[in-house]
Amino acid sequence: MQNVAEFSDKNIKLRSTHSEDERSTLSPDFDSDNARVNSMSKVVTNPLILKAIFAKLSLPDLKTSRLVCHDWNDVASTVLGKRVYFQLNKLFSCEISNSNEVPPVNDQLTRRLLISDKFDRSVGSDKLNADVIAKGLTHVSGLTHEIKFLAAEKEFIPAFLEGISTLGSTNIQRIDIRSAWEPHIDFTIPAEACLKLPPQPALTSLRFHVKPIFRLDYTTVGLEFQSLTKTWLDSAPNLTTLDIAAFLCPNLEGCRNLKVLKFKFLMCYGHARNPNYLGNVIKMLGQVKDSLIELELSQAKRQGGEVEEIQTFAKLPVLPKLTRLSIRAINAYRILGFFDDIHFPKLKTLWVQNKARCSMSYDLEVWRRHSRVEFLALTVDFWWGKEGKLPEKMIQLFPAVKEFDLTMKEMWSFPISSVNRGMKSFKMWDLKRVKVLVKESSELIEVLRAVSLLKGIKSVHF
Repeated sequence: MQNVAEFSDKNIKLRSTHSEDERSTLSPDFDSDNARVNSMSKVVTNPLILKAIFAKLSLPDLKTSRLVCHDWNDVASTVLGKRVYFQLNKLFSCEISNSNEVPPVNDQLTRRLLISDKFDRSVGSDKLNADVIAKGLTHVSGLTHEIKFLAAEKEFIPAFLEGISTLGSTNIQRIDIRSAWEPHIDFTIPAEACLKLPPQPALTSLRFHVKPIFRLDYTTVGLEFQSLTKTWLDSAPNLTTLDIAAFLCPNLEGCRNLKVLKFKFLMCYGHARNPNYLGNVIKMLGQVKDSLIELELSQAKRQGGEVEEIQTFAKLPVLPKLTRLSIRAINAYRILGFFDDIHFPKLKTLWVQNKARCSMSYDLEVWRRHSRVEFLALTVDFWWGKEGKLPEKMIQLFPAVKEFDLTMKEMWSFPISSVNRGMKSFKMWDLKRVKVLVKESSELIEVLRAVSLLKGIKSVHF
């Protein structure tokens, strides 16, 4: 008798392919219970069915399922390897005296690896920790597509580079490096540590977040940063996505295929703003202007003092392919006349956010009209009650908006009368869809009434 498994997200059941007449002519020795058990046994060992089931399990249950049998272990390891990072540091514990004697790891679990500078006490000194980092990378397999490296101190970066160097070319598609650079007088990244890495043709995404803790010597640390980023960028000829959070702009001259750039400027404590900050941003964008499709500019926090403005158009690049732009701290990127049709001829989607209690209307004064933006997401930390010009300014700058996402924070400072005035102004847009997110508001009914004034399909979330 042949049974067919019917699978859905909710249940698994078996149905017989025999008709009633066929079942009546079966041998009297036929054991339907055994047949049902055998069929179910085949179902619960079918890799396709197991994969679909395991995808619905929580991580603890998924880990437990690996202990049932070899078949379940193989499938569960595959699913687990795609969902979580395997922490290589856990291979080196107090039970293993020799770092060369580490337990074998299922290759399916090495798809995504996590390496940090947090080790068991038994591992020993910092030097041994660095050796362990390099040796841990020997567990990279042909299935490894992503590595995340977390180091609180830059002393461990050379060890990570050494480990990558010994691997040669790999199938790694994404590298994520995060480090905090404190001003250690006794340690500077050696020049030989930043030598050329083996080519990584599969590497398409690089995230590099370097967080300065205290006042830094921009001359020394800046050279280290540029050397380190150059080492990685040179090794990735097919890089398409770069996510940088640092106190300097990287040199992107060799990034010919970069499609997505996310740059967050980090100001180290006790240090004044780099006087060439915006000029360096413009230079960086000019290096990738011909390939960039998506751009995100942000800043860690607002710094005191006046924000530099670029007064000349001579050095402003045209980004002919850019379609998506996000500026999450517009007070930090007040580039005169930059955000218009001329410099972004294909821009359709724009996110704007003021991340501090500042006048967004003032920051937008340096922008020019863009008639092609169709999707606009606006986040305001407080309302436009003082000057009341923000809605009108947004409409003047972006008259073609069809979809509008509005996020209003700290609604306790939003006079409901100004909300009504703003919504009446936004009514000038011929909107097809509106989404409003309101945080911490007691004026639910009034906000709903204000939003009802807008055109298009509306949704409000509190």
